[in-house]
Amino acid sequence: MSWSAQTLLRSLAATAEQLLDFAIPPYCPLCRDVLAQPAQAAVCYCLQCSRRLAEQTGDRCQRCSAAVGPWSSTQRGCVHCRGRTLRFRSAVCLGMYHDDLRRALLSAKWSFSSVQMQSLARLLAHRCAPQLRALQVDRVIPIPQHWRQRLLRHFNPAWLVAEQLAGVLNVPCDIHILRKSRRTRPQKRVSVTQRFDNQKQSYAIQDAAVIRGERILIVDDVLTTGATCSEVAGVLLKAGAAECHVAVIARVLDHSA
Repeated sequence: MSWSAQTLLRSLAATAEQLLDFAIPPYCPLCRDVLAQPAQAAVCYCLQCSRRLAEQTGDRCQRCSAAVGPWSSTQRGCVHCRGRTLRFRSAVCLGMYHDDLRRALLSAKWSFSSVQMQSLARLLAHRCAPQLRALQVDRVIPIPQHWRQRLLRHFNPAWLVAEQLAGVLNVPCDIHILRKSRRTRPQKRVSVTQRFDNQKQSYAIQDAAVIRGERILIVDDVLTTGATCSEVAGVLLKAGAAECHVAVIARVLDHSA
C-alpha cells in the first residue's frame, strides 16, 4: 500500500472516530460520566476515576505485593505469603482487589474490553514504573491460556497487560515461548489449598535457549495465592532463566478469592 493510501486511510479512520464520538460521546466505564477528552486519551477512564484507581498507597510485601503494615520486613514474605513456595522473586501490582479496582477489572473481563484492560495496564505502568524499571528484565511473558480457552474466549487479559508493560520497558513481549499444555480447572473453582496442585505440570516451554540467562517479568491480571505465577516461574527457571518477577493489575487476598 502506498504512503498516500495509508495517509488517506488514517485520515478516514480519524474522521470516523470523531463522528462516532460526536454521535455517541465516550463515557467512563466506572462512573458513566461523559469523558471530557476524546477516545485518543491514554486511558478510557475519567480523570477522577483514574486517580482513584492509581492512588492506593502504603507499604507492600516485596515478595507478593500484598498490603502490609508500616515498617514490616517483607524480604522473606508477609503474613499472606510466608511459608509458601513461590518461585518468583518479587511482585508488583496497581492495587488491592477491592472497591474501584475490583469493579474496573470485572468490567474489563466480563465485557471482553481490550480498551479497559489496556487502560488498567497503562495505569500500572505509570504508577509502578520505578519498581518495574529497577528489575531490569529482559523479556515479558504473559500467562498463556489453554488452546480450548482461547477458542472460546478470544480474549486474554494477561496478553493485553503484558504488551503494554513491554512497550514501556522497551523489551520483547513473548506470547509464543510458553504454552499451557494441560487444561486445568479454573482457580476460582478450586480451594485455596488445592490451587498449587491444580497448576502442577500444566505449562511447557517452547524454546529454552531463548530465555537462558534472562530476567523474566511474568504478567497476569491478578495474583491470589501465587500458584499460577509460581508454576510458570518454575518452568522458566528450569529452562534456564536467571530470575523471575511478577506484575499484575490487582493483588487478591485469599479470603476475597
